[in-house]
Amino acid sequence: MHAASPERRNIVRPPRARPWAAIAIAAAIATLYAVILATPTLGRSSEREHLHAAVARLGEVIQAVEASYAEGDLHISDQHLGLPASAAFCARLHMQLPDTGHARLRCELRGDAPVRGTLVLQRTPQGTWRCVAEVPDPQLLPAACHPQAR
Repeated sequence: MHAASPERRNIVRPPRARPWAAIAIAAAIATLYAVILATPTLGRSSEREHLHAAVARLGEVIQAVEASYAEGDLHISDQHLGLPASAAFCARLHMQLPDTGHARLRCELRGDAPVRGTLVLQRTPQGTWRCVAEVPDPQLLPAACHPQAR
């Protein structure tokens, strides 16, 4: 068929999409895929931030405990538990402050928190502190906190 033939003139071509419309559709699809792929990461990020904040709040009690050992006053107070700030993270707090120097603060994370588990700060008689945690995903823990051995 020749370009000038009458049969060619009767062919109706579909309308062409504008180039900006094609680009907008491609961008929207790419954005949708990015959001879908990032969704699990966003949840893990909030879990990680929550754990880091909880460990930081509990770490604030170290000074109070060290001061108590220096003064020989081993009566547990709100300062030793980090209250009221630690209550935002812990459903239950338990503190041991024996005269042997083996202090221990145990925090059961709140049930409404993004992550569940238990954080424990332990002190040796030499004054070295260690953070141990029992959480579903130990990779979310800050570097200063170690997963609990099972």
